[in-house]
Amino acid sequence: MSNQYGLITPNKFNSWLKAGFHTQLDSAKKIDYDYGFDLVNRYSDRNDIYVHQAYARLKLWFINVQAGNLEEKFGDQDNSLSSGGLLWSGNARPMPKITIDVPNYTAVPFTKGYVEFKGGISHGWFGNNQFVKNTWLHQKYVCIQLGGKLPVHIHYGFYHYAEWGGTSRDSAIGKLPSGFNDFEKVFFAKGGSSSSPLAESINRLGNHLGSRNFGLDVDFRNYKTGIYWQTIFEDGSGRAYRNIKDGLWGIYLHSKDKNVPISGVVYEFIHTTDQSGPSDLPTPTFPKGGGNDNYFNNYIYRMGWTFHDMTIGTPLITSPAILQGDRNDYIRNNKVIANHFAVEGRLKYIIYKFYYTYSLNYGTNTFPFEKVRNQQSIMLKSVLMNKLPWGLDLGLTLGIDKGDMYGNNGGIMISLIKSGTF
Repeated sequence: MSNQYGLITPNKFNSWLKAGFHTQLDSAKKIDYDYGFDLVNRYSDRNDIYVHQAYARLKLWFINVQAGNLEEKFGDQDNSLSSGGLLWSGNARPMPKITIDVPNYTAVPFTKGYVEFKGGISHGWFGNNQFVKNTWLHQKYVCIQLGGKLPVHIHYGFYHYAEWGGTSRDSAIGKLPSGFNDFEKVFFAKGGSSSSPLAESINRLGNHLGSRNFGLDVDFRNYKTGIYWQTIFEDGSGRAYRNIKDGLWGIYLHSKDKNVPISGVVYEFIHTTDQSGPSDLPTPTFPKGGGNDNYFNNYIYRMGWTFHDMTIGTPLITSPAILQGDRNDYIRNNKVIANHFAVEGRLKYIIYKFYYTYSLNYGTNTFPFEKVRNQQSIMLKSVLMNKLPWGLDLGLTLGIDKGDMYGNNGGIMISLIKSGTF
């Protein structure tokens, strides 16, 4: 299920047909456009037909303007083998958004290319399936990279997300602030006006999440390696690094030759149990309080940082589609310690990826599990290329879960893939 853009349900049987078309931007052109569309017909406990992707994008020199729902990942994690970015991993369905961004590192003038930047801002829609109907997404990020033509690059990124606006199904809350002045408060993470719910007047207007990303990449002749670190914060205590023990740390090694038995290796460590302390009440250590960050949960936006019941961030924080919570903690497991290892390569006509994740799961501070639940998860993905008639590729994926968190499960996925141009 994990990091499949919400395509697979937790039910024992899934079958689907996904068909679509996509064009690609021409990197040599200063002005260009592209578009894409995917339609999914999926049968699990019932038959669902939905638009998975539908987008159009305009390229103006180094700036892109796009509208629609598009498969995306954010963060400096390894794109191929990661367990998933801490705050936006590709675990949930693509969300409809309007975006203006600089998607690729672009040289800052007068720095001879040794200082580069990228970034963007988006406005998105969660839709009507949330507890707060018609919730909006505010998203922005900015990244700086140093190094230019040197083989060593250092980069830093700041990512900010917020759920805001909408109308709560709780009559005591009702319609939430959604004017331009309110957007300014969301943009700068300020407190709401007197018309806002009391907690949003005292704290911040909307449900805010953020991450600082740090990384170092080294480019050698035949391979590339690097390290990365992603922090997480949902309030002032997190921004002040009080929860510095929490985050995602990774190291990767990739060969530039993809036709070798082992072309990439990744190791990650994920930790989310600190949460700036177990309680938001004042303590002798922190007289102003501010603990129990309760990642991905929010008392106003009760479905938290999810879309169609899947966590938008790391799948190691358990999606409600797998473990349903209640109005207090919609996400029932956000205290996790995990080790993740992955490797990829090619054996003649077979491309493969192997993932292994071992996690310890503690529940939440408010509703901890009676005992720690451990879990081992293994997945082997393989694709047989260019050996079947009619240009078909055969995909075979095997998955195994063993432990107390998700139980003992085995799964197999067989897929036929046909790609072409027209």
